[in-house]
Amino acid sequence: MNRSGPIATLLVLFALVSAPQVASAQSPGVRVDDLDGVPRITLEGSWAGSRYTILRADRGTFHPVTEANSLCTGDCFVVDPGALAGGTYQYRFDLLTPDGRLQQYGPFDVTIGAAAVGLSARVLPGVIRDRGTLRVVAGLAAGDRAHDPSQPTRLDAEVTLHDLRGARVRTLYRGTLDRLAFDVPFEARDGDGRALAPGIWFVRIRAGAHVSHSRVTVVR
Repeated sequence: MNRSGPIATLLVLFALVSAPQVASAQSPGVRVDDLDGVPRITLEGSWAGSRYTILRADRGTFHPVTEANSLCTGDCFVVDPGALAGGTYQYRFDLLTPDGRLQQYGPFDVTIGAAAVGLSARVLPGVIRDRGTLRVVAGLAAGDRAHDPSQPTRLDAEVTLHDLRGARVRTLYRGTLDRLAFDVPFEARDGDGRALAPGIWFVRIRAGAHVSHSRVTVVR
């Protein structure tokens, strides 16, 4: 009786099972870069010609943070101003490669920077003659989550201008705080529109229960 057929089949199956896995089956990693306080999350490797969608979740449902099926010209990445320093988020990369394969990488647990504490504000330019910009940095907000951890942080925030005695001169910003850094237009005038006298003024920043003071110099 000829048994070469079944034996040959077994040998082929053994070879297939014993073959090493192809490298493309291994999930790549992710890289996090800081762009002036805003994180850039990149899928490692070159994916030129692929279409991709990046989704993010804290501990809930994934939601896209890029346009669907964006064209990748090299790196597949997202610049995500909604991710706060000290927070840990999950990112998922959905890719359609040029040869028509659907690839899903992740979810990856990504911690954004280090857990920051405190509030600060920096005036741009360094001194104000008439108007400028107040850059408010609030890394502490990552520790003040909303009741639903899948939602972005939403702290009540207020930025006000005070004189040397502590009296409020003007409200510069009132609203919600949901990112690490944001800009507030600054005009060297009081609440009635009068020009501020040259000298030192103070900016009070409140985010939730946290309060900080920064100094602003006005020149004429």
